[in-house]
Amino acid sequence: MKERVFFEEFDSLYYFHGGSENWAMQGFHFHNQYEIILFLTDGALMEVGNRTYHVRSGDLFLINNKEYHRTSGAAGKTYYRYVLMFEPELLSQMAEVFHYDFSRFFENRPDPFLHRLHLCGENLQKVEKLFEKIEQGIHSQNRDRAESTVRIKLSILELIASINEMYQFFMEREKNKPTQEFVEKPEEEFKDPVLYRDRIEQLKKYIASHVEERLDLNEISSRFYMNRYYLSHYFKKETGFSLTQYVANQKIIAAKALLKEGHSVTDVALALSYNSDSHFISVFKKMTGITPKKYAQSKESKKE
Repeated sequence: MKERVFFEEFDSLYYFHGGSENWAMQGFHFHNQYEIILFLTDGALMEVGNRTYHVRSGDLFLINNKEYHRTSGAAGKTYYRYVLMFEPELLSQMAEVFHYDFSRFFENRPDPFLHRLHLCGENLQKVEKLFEKIEQGIHSQNRDRAESTVRIKLSILELIASINEMYQFFMEREKNKPTQEFVEKPEEEFKDPVLYRDRIEQLKKYIASHVEERLDLNEISSRFYMNRYYLSHYFKKETGFSLTQYVANQKIIAAKALLKEGHSVTDVALALSYNSDSHFISVFKKMTGITPKKYAQSKESKKE
């Protein structure tokens, strides 16, 4: 990706509860800690890897220590949130003690996985109280450090166990929904035109940087956690091309560049993951009107 990605150093335990104005990170970052963010304000933008989320109040995010991410918000608006960051070893050590996989939604995630869990009502109140319990432990550390450290760790484990339970309930509910209801969900997600435009831009960047791969519709829709029907629908609505047409166009652009450099038809077909030389020749001729060999010869003659 073209955006700057940097490593950011944090203490083994980091906690924040409050608001930030004019909130915008200059680039994607990652760190050694797992991170939990609970947003209390609408409107921020959360980007995790190739995924983009438009945030609502009550959205909770789980980010592991291998995922680059960034957050940003509109100028002049204050964004309130809870942020907790801690070393992964806390969960791995306690997993052995309690015989429970605390890190299941950080590491052993189901596929597909949404980083976002929307909380409301009693669930939101419960999670906020657990954050505040951790906050109280942090504030009391100066008075009784050893005991407070134990209480903080236990409070984090309690928070994780509660979030895991909520995530599991959400996953089972989605799995058991009727097919038609599940298929229609992405349409609700894309009612905001800015949201689907952001996602389409992410898709275009992904295709440009992976043009040498096969890039079939199923693979792309799975990677972006989107229903393939709505992916195609909104991509064409935004760009005028179906996703398949756009991928084919990008591959032909890349093929022309390689042919100009003197690469053989066979090498280009292999480099861009076509099924065979004949498949590449057929697609190239259909889209340009000439064979790749004739295209290369015409460019060579112009050089002379």
